Amino acid sequence: MNNRSFIGIIAGLALATGGLLWYKHEASHDHDHSHGHAHSHGHTHGDEEHDPEHDNHLQLSIEDIKKMGIHIQEAKNGEINQILSTRGVIIMHPDNLAHILPKIPGVAKDTFKNIGDSVKQGEVIAVLESREMADSKATYLGSLEKQQLAQTLLDREARLKEKKVSAEHDYLTAKSAYEEAKINTHLARQKLRAFGILDEEIDTLQKENNPDLRLYEIRSPIDGTIIHRHITRGEFIENTAIIYEIANLDNVWVEIGVYPKDLSSVNNGQMVDIGLPGENLTEKAKIIFVSPIIKEDTINAKAVAELSNKDRKWRPGSFVTVNIFTNKSKAPVIVPKEAVQNIDNQEVIFVQTDNGFEKRQVETGMSDANNVEIKKGLNPGEKYAANETFMLKAELGKSTVEHEH
Repeated sequence: MNNRSFIGIIAGLALATGGLLWYKHEASHDHDHSHGHAHSHGHTHGDEEHDPEHDNHLQLSIEDIKKMGIHIQEAKNGEINQILSTRGVIIMHPDNLAHILPKIPGVAKDTFKNIGDSVKQGEVIAVLESREMADSKATYLGSLEKQQLAQTLLDREARLKEKKVSAEHDYLTAKSAYEEAKINTHLARQKLRAFGILDEEIDTLQKENNPDLRLYEIRSPIDGTIIHRHITRGEFIENTAIIYEIANLDNVWVEIGVYPKDLSSVNNGQMVDIGLPGENLTEKAKIIFVSPIIKEDTINAKAVAELSNKDRKWRPGSFVTVNIFTNKSKAPVIVPKEAVQNIDNQEVIFVQTDNGFEKRQVETGMSDANNVEIKKGLNPGEKYAANETFMLKAELGKSTVEHEH
């Protein structure tokens, strides 16, 4: 190839390249112009202005409200129970606790109950073999025989006296002997009763042939549950040893700590709410005692409330929360606590509208276990959602997110 031909080829390539560069420059210029033109005419759909009023309204049909289980109530006045909150501990009712001690020493022959067993009043829970019991029963039986013999002699002297066969002195002597025997029998019977022997047992002694006088039956004085056992078959039991502890837990006490500054607000007969921390368990109790003495170690006074415990939910030794209802205050508007929700650090209520609910900020005041006072934001007569408001809060949040997108 000669030099002239090579130069021609190079020139052609340069022309083609320059044309392409010019085309790209123009295209880029046109694109920038059109883009800037588009921006000059306002926002796209994604930049539409946000309507804050939409965040406060939730559209729901009557059917939707019913399906959600929401109850509509009308704002009314009412009373707020002022509450004093403190702590307490469950203790056993002292009248329902029995320490079983044998009245006389002996050897344990039989034991019929163990820890956790239920017992009925009068039920035999253990049997001892006791020499002292044998002596006491023998004394009673001997006194009874002497009384019967003295009765026979008295009846004989009375008949002889009527027939004027016997002297008056003999009759009076027989009568005196009978009265003495009767007194001795009564004393021996009372001693057996003091040992816990029932009248039915005593009456059967004289009917039995060769009864075992050593046996001493120990019975439960109350209905309840065995909570401690300290007796083993075959061991010698002193009459100072507690062999069983029985508790009736149908009713328990709550020992409540009260600061001295709050004592004037706590009185007998007041109702309290007892709660078990960590469990959904609450129960009402009644204060039956307020101590006038301040404890030196705790600098607290003590109040006692009585609590029903038929289902055994409250265990002695458990620490509980205590809310004492001290006074009642009237409020122009009260609502259930469940009606109030916290949204963006604001307390709100969902007020009913024609097509759903309006989220409305309110100012709350006094409260108790169930209700709260509304000082501002809700007027008497207005209707509002009284329950399940956490569902409305969730629906409102979902509606706001959908609107923003």
